[in-house]
Amino acid sequence: MEICKLEHIHKDYRMGETVTPLKDICLSVGEGDFIAVEGPSGIGKSTLLYVMGTLLKADEGTYTFEGQDISAFSDAQKSEFRAKKIGFLFQDSTMIQALTLRENLIFTQSVGGKKNLKQVDELLYQFGLEDRADFFPHQLSGGQRRRAMAARALIHNPRLILADEPTNDLDEHWSGEIIRILKEQTGKGTAVVMVTHNSRWASAATRRLRLEEGILTDI
Repeated sequence: MEICKLEHIHKDYRMGETVTPLKDICLSVGEGDFIAVEGPSGIGKSTLLYVMGTLLKADEGTYTFEGQDISAFSDAQKSEFRAKKIGFLFQDSTMIQALTLRENLIFTQSVGGKKNLKQVDELLYQFGLEDRADFFPHQLSGGQRRRAMAARALIHNPRLILADEPTNDLDEHWSGEIIRILKEQTGKGTAVVMVTHNSRWASAATRRLRLEEGILTDI
Protein backbone atom coordinates (compact mmCIF):
# COMPACT_ATOMS: atom_id res chain seq x y z
CA MET A 1 0.00 0.00 0.00
CA GLU A 2 1.30 3.42 -0.96
CA ILE A 3 1.94 5.86 1.90
CA CYS A 4 3.11 8.92 0.01
CA LYS A 5 3.95 10.08 -3.48
CA LEU A 6 5.94 12.96 -4.90
CA GLU A 7 5.07 13.90 -8.47
CA HIS A 8 7.26 16.27 -10.50
CA ILE A 9 8.58 18.09 -7.41
CA HIS A 10 10.78 21.08 -8.17
CA LYS A 11 12.54 23.31 -5.64
CA ASP A 12 14.70 26.39 -6.21
CA TYR A 13 16.75 28.49 -3.80
CA ARG A 14 17.50 32.02 -4.91
CA MET A 15 20.61 33.38 -3.20
CA GLY A 16 22.09 35.78 -5.75
CA GLU A 17 22.12 32.90 -8.19
CA THR A 18 19.47 30.22 -8.52
CA VAL A 19 20.28 26.80 -7.06
CA THR A 20 17.97 23.91 -7.90
CA PRO A 21 18.39 20.97 -5.47
CA LEU A 22 15.26 19.15 -6.70
CA LYS A 23 14.35 18.82 -10.38
CA ASP A 24 11.19 16.99 -11.42
CA ILE A 25 11.42 14.51 -8.55
CA CYS A 26 9.03 11.56 -8.72
CA LEU A 27 9.01 9.07 -5.86
CA SER A 28 6.48 6.62 -4.46
CA VAL A 29 6.93 5.30 -0.90
CA GLY A 30 4.97 2.26 0.25
CA GLU A 31 4.35 0.48 3.53
CA GLY A 32 7.48 -1.19 4.82
CA ASP A 33 9.82 0.55 2.39
CA PHE A 34 13.33 1.33 3.62
CA ILE A 35 14.82 3.82 1.16
CA ALA A 36 18.38 5.14 1.38
CA VAL A 37 19.20 8.40 -0.43
CA GLU A 38 22.87 8.94 -1.21
CA GLY A 39 24.84 11.65 -2.98
CA PRO A 40 27.45 14.40 -2.52
CA SER A 41 27.26 16.80 0.44
CA GLY A 42 25.17 19.94 -0.03
CA ILE A 43 23.39 18.54 -3.06
CA GLY A 44 19.82 18.68 -1.71
CA LYS A 45 19.22 15.40 0.12
CA SER A 46 18.07 17.19 3.27
CA THR A 47 15.85 19.44 1.14
CA LEU A 48 14.10 16.32 -0.14
CA LEU A 49 13.38 15.22 3.43
CA TYR A 50 12.16 18.70 4.38
CA VAL A 51 9.69 18.67 1.49
CA MET A 52 8.49 15.19 2.45
CA GLY A 53 8.07 16.36 6.04
CA THR A 54 6.16 19.50 4.91
CA LEU A 55 8.84 21.71 6.49
CA LEU A 56 9.52 23.18 3.03
CA LYS A 57 7.03 23.81 0.26
CA ALA A 58 7.99 22.76 -3.25
CA ASP A 59 7.82 25.39 -5.99
CA GLU A 60 6.16 22.94 -8.36
CA GLY A 61 4.65 19.48 -8.19
CA THR A 62 2.24 17.54 -6.02
CA TYR A 63 2.80 15.71 -2.75
CA THR A 64 0.13 13.25 -1.62
CA PHE A 65 0.09 11.32 1.65
CA GLU A 66 -2.38 8.48 2.12
CA GLY A 67 -4.26 9.86 -0.86
CA GLN A 68 -4.49 13.44 0.42
CA ASP A 69 -2.91 16.38 -1.37
CA ILE A 70 -0.60 17.71 1.35
CA SER A 71 0.49 20.55 -0.91
CA ALA A 72 -2.88 22.23 -0.31
CA PHE A 73 -2.77 21.97 3.52
CA SER A 74 -2.77 25.10 5.69
CA ASP A 75 0.10 25.63 8.15
CA ALA A 76 -2.12 24.40 11.00
CA GLN A 77 -3.06 21.27 9.06
CA LYS A 78 0.59 20.60 8.26
CA SER A 79 1.56 20.91 11.93
CA GLU A 80 -1.13 18.40 12.94
CA PHE A 81 -0.11 16.11 10.07
CA ARG A 82 3.56 16.15 11.13
CA ALA A 83 2.69 15.48 14.77
CA LYS A 84 0.64 12.40 13.91
CA LYS A 85 2.20 10.94 10.79
CA ILE A 86 5.92 11.82 10.56
CA GLY A 87 8.87 10.82 12.70
CA PHE A 88 11.85 13.16 12.26
CA LEU A 89 15.45 12.20 12.97
CA PHE A 90 17.30 15.25 11.71
CA GLN A 91 20.81 16.48 12.46
CA ASP A 92 19.52 19.85 13.64
CA SER A 93 16.70 18.45 15.77
CA THR A 94 16.48 19.86 19.27
CA MET A 95 14.68 18.87 22.43
CA ILE A 96 12.92 21.17 24.87
CA GLN A 97 15.70 22.21 27.23
CA ALA A 98 13.41 22.80 30.23
CA LEU A 99 12.11 19.21 30.12
CA THR A 100 13.85 16.00 31.07
CA LEU A 101 14.40 13.33 28.45
CA ARG A 102 11.38 11.37 29.64
CA GLU A 103 9.24 14.53 29.70
CA ASN A 104 10.37 15.34 26.15
CA LEU A 105 9.17 11.95 24.95
CA ILE A 106 5.86 12.27 26.80
CA PHE A 107 5.31 15.75 25.36
CA THR A 108 6.01 14.61 21.78
CA GLN A 109 3.67 11.67 22.26
CA SER A 110 0.88 13.92 23.58
CA VAL A 111 1.23 16.35 20.66
CA GLY A 112 0.56 13.39 18.40
CA GLY A 113 -2.63 12.69 20.33
CA LYS A 114 -1.38 9.65 22.25
CA LYS A 115 -0.54 8.75 25.84
CA ASN A 116 1.33 5.54 26.54
CA LEU A 117 3.83 5.77 29.39
CA LYS A 118 4.75 2.11 28.99
CA GLN A 119 5.91 2.83 25.44
CA VAL A 120 8.01 5.75 26.72
CA ASP A 121 9.82 3.49 29.17
CA GLU A 122 10.23 0.77 26.56
CA LEU A 123 11.88 3.18 24.13
CA LEU A 124 14.19 4.55 26.82
CA TYR A 125 15.31 0.98 27.50
CA GLN A 126 15.58 0.08 23.81
CA PHE A 127 17.92 3.00 23.17
CA GLY A 128 19.97 2.43 26.32
CA LEU A 129 18.73 5.61 27.99
CA GLU A 130 16.78 4.30 30.96
CA ASP A 131 19.41 5.67 33.35
CA ARG A 132 19.20 9.08 31.65
CA ALA A 133 15.42 9.44 31.79
CA ASP A 134 15.52 12.28 34.32
CA PHE A 135 18.45 14.10 32.72
CA PHE A 136 17.94 17.37 30.87
CA PRO A 137 19.11 17.59 27.23
CA HIS A 138 22.23 19.60 28.07
CA GLN A 139 23.30 16.81 30.44
CA LEU A 140 23.41 14.23 27.63
CA SER A 141 26.40 13.44 25.44
CA GLY A 142 26.19 13.90 21.67
CA GLY A 143 25.59 10.19 21.15
CA GLN A 144 22.94 10.07 23.87
CA ARG A 145 21.13 13.02 22.31
CA ARG A 146 21.19 11.29 18.94
CA ARG A 147 19.66 8.15 20.48
CA ALA A 148 17.11 10.29 22.33
CA MET A 149 16.06 11.92 19.07
CA ALA A 150 15.71 8.48 17.49
CA ALA A 151 13.44 7.44 20.36
CA ARG A 152 11.42 10.61 19.91
CA ALA A 153 11.02 9.90 16.19
CA LEU A 154 9.27 6.61 17.05
CA ILE A 155 7.23 7.74 20.06
CA HIS A 156 3.96 8.36 18.19
CA ASN A 157 4.15 5.33 15.87
CA PRO A 158 4.55 7.39 12.67
CA ARG A 159 3.62 6.19 9.22
CA LEU A 160 6.83 7.66 7.77
CA ILE A 161 10.23 8.17 9.39
CA LEU A 162 12.57 10.71 7.81
CA ALA A 163 16.16 10.18 8.97
CA ASP A 164 19.01 12.53 8.02
CA GLU A 165 22.38 10.87 8.75
CA PRO A 166 20.89 9.00 11.75
CA THR A 167 24.20 7.37 12.73
CA ASN A 168 26.12 10.63 13.18
CA ASP A 169 27.73 10.98 16.67
CA LEU A 170 27.25 7.25 17.31
CA ASP A 171 29.80 4.50 17.80
CA GLU A 172 29.78 1.32 15.76
CA HIS A 173 27.47 -0.53 18.14
CA TRP A 174 24.79 2.13 18.33
CA SER A 175 25.02 2.93 14.63
CA GLY A 176 24.17 -0.68 13.92
CA GLU A 177 21.40 -0.65 16.52
CA ILE A 178 19.78 2.45 15.01
CA ILE A 179 19.73 0.82 11.57
CA ARG A 180 18.37 -2.41 13.05
CA ILE A 181 15.60 -0.54 14.89
CA LEU A 182 14.66 1.41 11.75
CA LYS A 183 14.45 -1.86 9.80
CA GLU A 184 12.34 -3.30 12.61
CA GLN A 185 9.87 -0.43 12.16
CA THR A 186 9.46 -1.25 8.47
CA GLY A 187 8.36 -4.72 9.52
CA LYS A 188 5.40 -3.03 11.22
CA GLY A 189 4.42 -1.21 8.02
CA THR A 190 6.20 2.06 8.72
CA ALA A 191 8.23 3.49 5.83
CA VAL A 192 11.72 4.91 6.31
CA VAL A 193 13.52 7.36 4.03
CA MET A 194 17.11 7.78 5.19
CA VAL A 195 19.85 10.10 3.96
CA THR A 196 23.32 8.68 4.53
CA HIS A 197 26.91 8.95 3.30
CA ASN A 198 27.74 5.52 4.72
CA SER A 199 27.46 2.84 2.04
CA ARG A 200 27.47 0.10 4.68
CA TRP A 201 24.31 1.41 6.33
CA ALA A 202 22.78 2.28 2.95
CA SER A 203 23.14 -1.36 1.94
CA ALA A 204 20.67 -2.26 4.71
CA ALA A 205 17.91 -0.47 2.79
CA THR A 206 15.54 -2.26 0.43
CA ARG A 207 16.00 0.50 -2.17
CA ARG A 208 18.95 2.81 -2.80
CA LEU A 209 18.63 6.12 -4.62
CA ARG A 210 21.16 8.77 -5.61
CA LEU A 211 20.46 12.48 -5.72
CA GLU A 212 22.86 14.53 -7.84
CA GLU A 213 22.37 17.77 -9.75
CA GLY A 214 18.74 17.74 -8.66
CA ILE A 215 18.01 14.37 -10.28
CA LEU A 216 16.92 11.31 -8.26
CA THR A 217 17.92 7.95 -9.75
CA ASP A 218 18.03 4.33 -8.62
CA ILE A 219 21.42 2.86 -7.76
